[in-house]
Amino acid sequence: YAQDHGDKLYRRSLYTFWRRIIGPTMFFDVAKRQTCSVKTARTNTPLHALVTLNDTTYVEAARALAQRVMQAESGAEQRITAAFRLCATRRPQQNEIKVLADRLKTLRQQYGRDPEAAAKLLKVGESPRDEGLDAVQHAAFTNLCLLLLNLDETLSR
Repeated sequence: YAQDHGDKLYRRSLYTFWRRIIGPTMFFDVAKRQTCSVKTARTNTPLHALVTLNDTTYVEAARALAQRVMQAESGAEQRITAAFRLCATRRPQQNEIKVLADRLKTLRQQYGRDPEAAAKLLKVGESPRDEGLDAVQHAAFTNLCLLLLNLDETLSR
């Protein structure tokens, strides 16, 4: 597809032409249009993971989520909890916070050693970034938010 820009950038799925027999390929979990469907099948394929981990839309959404949480909360645990609640609509358990905090620590170290990678990640998408946020911290939290957006609990429930 040809990506729009400016005001039309985020209109893609809203104005997608949907044929009666074949649904749009960009939607993974859609019901068949020929018959009534009470429960749709869940998609759990490598292609789905490739899209949700690498597509500009998902990476940009993770960056915006990270920015939102970083502006609202101050401590790492509070930020992790807030992001988790926004994605999974529940409070994270203590062991989940620990795993995510460990991952965040690793990401901070990785982006601290490679600030160019942090800058590259933060340039994905067209929405403006808050330049007041530390780039290494923002990139690390963006990656963590991308992880949260790709949890089975976030995608399928």
